[in-house]
Parts: sequence; structure tokens; C-alpha cells
Amino acid sequence: MICMGKKEKKNVRKRNKNDLPVFDSEHDFLKIFTKKKEIETDKKKIQINKHGVQVLGVLSDEQNFTETPSKENFAELLEESFKKGEAQPVKKAPPMPLHKRLKRYPPVEVELDLHGYNAIGAQVKTISFIHSCKHQGFFTLRIIVGKGLHSDLGPVLPDVVEDVLREMKKQNLVIWYEWDKKKKSKSGAVVVYLKQFERFE
Repeated sequence: MICMGKKEKKNVRKRNKNDLPVFDSEHDFLKIFTKKKEIETDKKKIQINKHGVQVLGVLSDEQNFTETPSKENFAELLEESFKKGEAQPVKKAPPMPLHKRLKRYPPVEVELDLHGYNAIGAQVKTISFIHSCKHQGFFTLRIIVGKGLHSDLGPVLPDVVEDVLREMKKQNLVIWYEWDKKKKSKSGAVVVYLKQFERFE
């Protein structure tokens, strides 16, 4: 009698003090969650799947998606879309003026002194020096040629170095060069600006 009373109490008590359902066995627990629940809310039917997640995108029978556009219509639509989205050519920015480019250059980084070289030696040394500096990433160089005061024939190296620099400017290795005192005859050195900013062309 006492045992039966306890069983009856268990069956009657379906919720605990926290208002959560109390299950008699694992079977009942599983059974509850495998059922599809439909919750009615103001004029909407929300479906919940077995995991308790809301089901989205349920199509009604009234909606008919069997109609497909004809091939001609599709071709027209495709052409229209291409016309709308025609890519316009990107405007290329004008090249930066030389004086602005030179302002970005640092002061002289490396020097080459050609005192004691003859014309051919100075020419070879200057070419290899400029190529080496370009490869190492230097921007501003100084080449000391001297004023030719101790030479019987007068200054030879300034003309040799200037010829080399003129040729290298044509090859786009040098963007500009200028004599220290703005005049070749008064200067004993030339400042050379190498072309390292390729993207500003």
C-alpha cells in the first residue's frame, strides 16, 4: 500500500519546484524532444525541429517556383547586366614632377673619390660604382672628380664622369645629377640621384 502511494505521487508530480518537467525514464525524455512542436504566435506558425531550433524558409504550397525564364529573356538580362557594369578605365595619375621627387631623396649616402684615376679607370670605376649602389638600394651619391688643378691637360675627369652619367640617364638608372657648386668648372664633385622610385613613373 505504501509503495503504491509513492508511485502514484511520482506519476502525479510532473514538474519540480523550478517548474521544469520531471521524467520517469530516459525513454520519456527522448520522446518529448523527438516530437515536432508547433507554437502558435500572433497569426504566425513557427516550427521547431527535434533540436529545439526554429525552422526557417518553409515554403508554402501556394508559391510556385516552377516557372523559369526563357533562354531569350536570360540572354537579354545578361547583356543588360554587362552594359550596366561596364568597367571604366582607371585614370592613371600624372607622373610626379622631378623637383618633388628629388625632395624625397635623402642627403648624400655614399661617396666615390676618383683622385688618381686616369680617364678609362675613372669611367670603369664610375659605372661599377653606380650599378653597385643601385643594387644596394642607395638613392643619393657623390662622385668626387677634382678640379684638375694639378693636371697638365686641365680637368679631364669631370667630362668623363658627365658622359657616363648622361649615358646612364638614358638607361633610366640615374634620374638627375648636379654639380656641387652648380657649375662644372667650379665644382670638384657631382651629386647623383639614382632612380629607385619606379612606381612614380
